[in-house]
Amino acid sequence: MDIEHIEHTVGEPPAEWPEHFEGRARIQPFPNPFPAEGAAVFAVHFDAGGRSRPHTHRHGQMLVITSGRGVVGDRSGRRTVEVGDVVVAQPGEWHWHGAAPDSPMTHVTIQMAGPDSINWDVDEGDWAGTDA
Repeated sequence: MDIEHIEHTVGEPPAEWPEHFEGRARIQPFPNPFPAEGAAVFAVHFDAGGRSRPHTHRHGQMLVITSGRGVVGDRSGRRTVEVGDVVVAQPGEWHWHGAAPDSPMTHVTIQMAGPDSINWDVDEGDWAGTDA
């Protein structure tokens, strides 16, 4: 059994940074008991104002907000998220997520692993040129 602690000072910038992220973000990996083609579980720590660019997930994505305050956006608009909120992006749903402009935010991500699981080649919609 592995026991990990979500720690906002741990992690490295995402491999895709800076082309798929704005501001600072760090990925904190966790030991993964799932097969390589199964689920990936990790924490993402965003500094205030940091966020992902819009994207979709072939199999969907779940975010569990564990600290701070954040903003998530989809085709219906933007919403503020806080500790305890669970965000579910359905397969193929356009979205983005990150920290509020005045607060860092951490979420635990649950998504399918693999090189084809995320599509970054989407329009930027209301994301472009705006503050989180």
